[in-house]
Amino acid sequence: MEKIYNDIDDLIGKYLAREATADEARFVEGWISQNESNRKYFNQIATIYTKAASIKELQQFDTDAAWNKVRGKLQKPGDTKVVELKPTGSSFGIIFKIAASVLIALGIGFFAYRTFSPFNTKTLEVITDKETETDTLPDGSNVFLNRETKLAYSFNKKENTHNVKLNGEAYFNIKHKNDEKFIIEVDGVFIKDIGTAFNVKAYPDSKTIEVVVEEGEVMFYSPKDSGVYLRANGKGVYNKVTKEFTIENPEPNAISYKSKFFIFSDTELVTVTETLNSVYNKKIFVNGALKKCHLTVTFNNESIDEIAHVIAETLGATVTVSGDSILLEGSGCGD
Repeated sequence: MEKIYNDIDDLIGKYLAREATADEARFVEGWISQNESNRKYFNQIATIYTKAASIKELQQFDTDAAWNKVRGKLQKPGDTKVVELKPTGSSFGIIFKIAASVLIALGIGFFAYRTFSPFNTKTLEVITDKETETDTLPDGSNVFLNRETKLAYSFNKKENTHNVKLNGEAYFNIKHKNDEKFIIEVDGVFIKDIGTAFNVKAYPDSKTIEVVVEEGEVMFYSPKDSGVYLRANGKGVYNKVTKEFTIENPEPNAISYKSKFFIFSDTELVTVTETLNSVYNKKIFVNGALKKCHLTVTFNNESIDEIAHVIAETLGATVTVSGDSILLEGSGCGD
């Protein structure tokens, strides 16, 4: 893994080396206990780590004592011939030369692999302006982009990782593969898929980054914070100012920009119109008196004009359309 937490490997390494913080250790232990596949993967890395650590414990040999023992066996009583034995290098020296040769060979091979076998696919970019857009990424995952959103996708062959950089809002339905990772980066914060469908809202002018999970699970974290683990119907929020992660209840209309399905329960008309205006290009405006009204209503994929007329009919208001603006006027709903 890179210095950022692009996957669990770095945390496992710190855990095995006893360099993990208390939060990181708890995160790793929780990850291991999730399923048998995670536990098996951890055990494999732990085995490799143990064997690698044992290499450092080089045995120390007393070569002088060894040679004296050999001479004692070779020189029989009465022998006067002395053979001078010139050392040709210690066993450690031989090992060092062999190891150096292997490292050089590996280095040349690695250099050639890095040079002639590119790790990353070409970056795919999708940009939306005033319209939403749906697309299928090269790995088969489906993504629905809200307006004014930019997405950049690439695949790292070496790390077997699908990387996405997001600026705006998008809903992801990941085609999950056990041997591949899917990671989204937003302003130095990361969302790792664990077989999921989820929404990420991260506009540059917002002080927060929000993740709402519809199906499955995700890890939501930063390089310095193990973050939060989100399951279906969960919402995680990262505050860019305080650098803190919190878990909240998702709003009922969190992904309405995609589904065009809205639920309002005794909701102020101002909030209703703000929610609708964030989804549709044509905007609804209300006069002062109507702002005190509350609505309990459901809309399912209706046009904004139809919605405006339903609201007007419910509140006894009038509708005036001018270009991309809809004005609702009425006597209001009282104090």
